[in-house]
Amino acid sequence: MLCVTTVKAVIFDLYGVLGLNGWQAFKAAHFAHKPEEWERLRYLGQRVDAGEAEQEEFVTKLVQITGENEATIRYQFEHTQANVPLLLFINTEIRPNFRTAILSNASHDVFSSIFSPEQLGLFDVRISSYYVGLTKPDPAIFRLACEHLGVEPAECVMVDDKAGHLASAEKLGMKTVLYTSADQAITAIREAIKR
Repeated sequence: MLCVTTVKAVIFDLYGVLGLNGWQAFKAAHFAHKPEEWERLRYLGQRVDAGEAEQEEFVTKLVQITGENEATIRYQFEHTQANVPLLLFINTEIRPNFRTAILSNASHDVFSSIFSPEQLGLFDVRISSYYVGLTKPDPAIFRLACEHLGVEPAECVMVDDKAGHLASAEKLGMKTVLYTSADQAITAIREAIKR
C-alpha cells in the first residue's frame, strides 16, 4: 500500500531564496575556476556561520584572494533585499495553510535588517546557524527546524538554492525544491504541497 504523507510545513533558505544579493554572482566571478581555493574559504565561512570564527577573518581572506576592497566584498553579502514576489506567495498561499520557517546559514542576526516586521511575521520559526552552532547541510539543523515547527521531516518541503543542502534534507525524508527564480520556485512549491 502506498503511504502518502501530508505536507504540514514549508521551510525556506534565506540567502538566494528569501533574500537576494550579489554574493552568488561575486563568488562565481572569482571562484568558478578555483574550486580548491573556494573549498578552503567555504569551510571558513561555515565556521563563521556557526559562530566559531569571526566574519573579519573571512572578509580579510576574500580581500587577499580576490583583490577586491573590503567595502565591495561586504556589500555583496550584506546588502540583501527581500524577495517580494516569493513573500507575497507565502502570504497568500502558504501561510494560511502551512507552518513556515526560515532556516539560514547566517553569521549574525540578519533577519530584522532584511525583512519588515510584517514579513518576518509570515514565519513561525526563524533559525540562524550562528545561534544554534549548526550549519546546513548538517542533518541536525534540518531536524531542529522540524522540532521547532512540531512536524516530522517527511511532512516538510525544504526550499533552498543549494543542491547539497537539499540532498541532506532529502535523506531525512523531506520534499525539496531547488530555487532558481521566484516564478520557478512558486510553481515547484505548489506541486510539492499537493503531494
